Amino acid sequence: MERVFTKSGISGLDEVLGGGFLENSLITVSGPTGCGKSTLAAQFIHNGALIHNEPGLYISIEESRADFLFHNSAYKWDFPALERDRKFILLDYPIHEVDQIINQASAIQEIIATTGVKRVVIDSIMPIALFFKEDDERKRGFLKFIENLRKWKSTILIVSEDITATDSEHVPNTGYGIESFTDGWLNLFYRYDDRAMERNRYIEVLKLKGMSHSTKSYPIDIDENGLRVVLPAGIKIPLEEAKVGTVPTVQKPVKTPAKTSDAAAKIAAVKKRLVRSERV
Repeated sequence: MERVFTKSGISGLDEVLGGGFLENSLITVSGPTGCGKSTLAAQFIHNGALIHNEPGLYISIEESRADFLFHNSAYKWDFPALERDRKFILLDYPIHEVDQIINQASAIQEIIATTGVKRVVIDSIMPIALFFKEDDERKRGFLKFIENLRKWKSTILIVSEDITATDSEHVPNTGYGIESFTDGWLNLFYRYDDRAMERNRYIEVLKLKGMSHSTKSYPIDIDENGLRVVLPAGIKIPLEEAKVGTVPTVQKPVKTPAKTSDAAAKIAAVKKRLVRSERV
């Protein structure tokens, strides 16, 4: 079977991954507040659209559209331009509509098929996890949710807060267990430097099925260009040679479903805009 990679385009990260993400894989991106999870996820979408010509879909549950665009304007990224070029789609869901992501997975799948989306971010999993009242119910819900996500035929990053390990002997966990259902797991975390009296960010790959990835942790920097993984000088991590994914032929839009909620209306609005652009 041919192995096809989806390159993150993030400096140093593809080397740590062993070449990139396997195409159509599902990856958990975890870490405490402020460590760079959403930055990494947005950069993954941005680089895919700008560098690799792979349209991306960002599903934001915790941030409104206005907040997403404002916060990411701090970087040298132009999401509005990518949106105008039909290389980027943003769906922002209010928390009280989170059930629509679960129940309308097929509607989102239609958008993905219509636009040729190859990269998806779900930011974050917490409101979806809290939708299920009991642990057993959440596990069953996650199984169905992951089953639906795989039908999207995209490389998907799922952002999650985590419970930081108390020491190096223990592995962190997200508190919701989504990492058990995905193909990979990137963990971002802090280390406090007592001498410098500062907290530094790091990244590690805890799981990546089918890949020979690095098991070390590496410092990360965040500046106006986004996030980068700082690799030791003079050290090259071997990369697996594999084909880089290509953008599929965009399908014609399908009929817009009935509007049943604010979230459904947003999906319908995206489809309506796509239909108009096809007619131009």
